[in-house]
Amino acid sequence: MTTLEDIARVHAGWIIWRSDVGRWWATRRGSVDLDAIRMGCAMTLDADDPEALAAALVAQAELTAAFAADPATTA
Repeated sequence: MTTLEDIARVHAGWIIWRSDVGRWWATRRGSVDLDAIRMGCAMTLDADDPEALAAALVAQAELTAAFAADPATTA
């Protein structure tokens, strides 16, 4: 089982929390370039469970890395 602390430790650039209705959320600690948003990078994510949120954060890390490596080829 993945805990809030596990997710926060791995994804330090995000603020992680669970809402009072049980949804899992993450918001970036910084801003996102408009071009990065256009290619799918998000400021805030939500998921049904911690595993789904962790997977979404991994996908965001991959998108962010691809954009940082070469923004012209990821659009």
